[in-house]
Amino acid sequence: MKTTLTAHGQINIPPEIQQADRLSVGDLFDLDRLTPGHYLLTKVKREGDSFTVATADDGLPVIQANGVITSRLVEEIEDQIA
Repeated sequence: MKTTLTAHGQINIPPEIQQADRLSVGDLFDLDRLTPGHYLLTKVKREGDSFTVATADDGLPVIQANGVITSRLVEEIEDQIA
């Protein structure tokens, strides 16, 4: 997927990716330069984030949790993806 570097030095993340990965204004990212012309952008987890939900290539949700998945955490996840 292509995107453009703006005059302000910002890279826009296409809306399809923002929606699929539930990205929002203020999310923090690490940018690593792997080699000239190749970069890795990784979302930084915030303090208190107990899980993240993304969409896999097959369209199914992928849940990553910090620690044990409890019934309460399952309810939080259901609320987020509903």
